[in-house]
Amino acid sequence: MTLLVSTLKRFGDAVKVRIGETTTTRYIALAETTDGRLGLFHHHMLPGAAGAAPHYHTRISESFYVISGEVTVHDGTGWHKAHAGDFLHVPENAVHGFRNDSDAPAEMLIIFTPAENREAYFTGLAELLADGNTPSRAEMVALMEKYDQFEIDEP
Repeated sequence: MTLLVSTLKRFGDAVKVRIGETTTTRYIALAETTDGRLGLFHHHMLPGAAGAAPHYHTRISESFYVISGEVTVHDGTGWHKAHAGDFLHVPENAVHGFRNDSDAPAEMLIIFTPAENREAYFTGLAELLADGNTPSRAEMVALMEKYDQFEIDEP
């Protein structure tokens, strides 16, 4: 049996993208690091950060672990407050979303399985929102659908 080599990734060395004026995401575990099995991102949101409207993915599951602050999460039935230590698991084809409605910063880990190159989606989102740009609905939908993300209308 041949043993493989483990990978240690330092938080400060993680690729970091700024999404609009309110959110910073660090790519802790990239698809290329985990052979596509897992993606792990650290997501920091300032008060009032919009996050993600209710949506679903057809090929990936997504999980959220709140590290600090309060994150408002959508679990497919409605919006709920989640606090440090709370965890939301979202299987494929399940509606979910998140935002920071509080008046304090919030941090969470986002876990994708498989990784499905989600860093390309977040990088694309950061590019669309750079320099105060407001992308068109068509630009947003094209980016989302390219990376297996489909928004729904809230009931």
